[in-house]
Amino acid sequence: MKKKFLIQLVVLSGLLTTVRGNCQRPDFSETCKKEMQKLACLVGDWKGEARVTTPAGTVTVQQTEHIEWKMNNMLLSIEGIGREAGKDTDSFHALALVNYDATQQQFKFKSYVKEGFSTDAYFKILEPFKFEWGFDIATGGKTRYIITIDPTKKTWHESGDYSRDGITWMKFIDMTLTKL
Repeated sequence: MKKKFLIQLVVLSGLLTTVRGNCQRPDFSETCKKEMQKLACLVGDWKGEARVTTPAGTVTVQQTEHIEWKMNNMLLSIEGIGREAGKDTDSFHALALVNYDATQQQFKFKSYVKEGFSTDAYFKILEPFKFEWGFDIATGGKTRYIITIDPTKKTWHESGDYSRDGITWMKFIDMTLTKL
């Protein structure tokens, strides 16, 4: 009887180990780090101007972007702050987090702005040093941004476009930054 009980205990222990092993999530960290390195050219501090077109006209904003790695190079934190000349408050302040989702094999982009909104956006690499991100607007239309990095000149150019139908696009922001 003791022998039968001991055999059952060993079998049960083996089953529990197998179940526990199968329930653990796989470790995709190395894949994520490798994909995130494609965004390494963005890391650093940037400063320049952005021209923003609004219904009231075009406004020039002094823009900074602070970009750094988080979570052992698996997450990119992007904080942008814009201020109009002569104003004491930020006219623009956003924080975005970019990561690579290994299960979906794509980048994820989550942004937050000072007005209290957040956005789940797409993010893709168009070619080395050229990126696109954007999102659908809840009230209708789409927004897309194209970022081009020139590593030799250490510049970042970004243009933002809006479309009501996804076919015809209107530029509403043009930004040029230099890496500090």
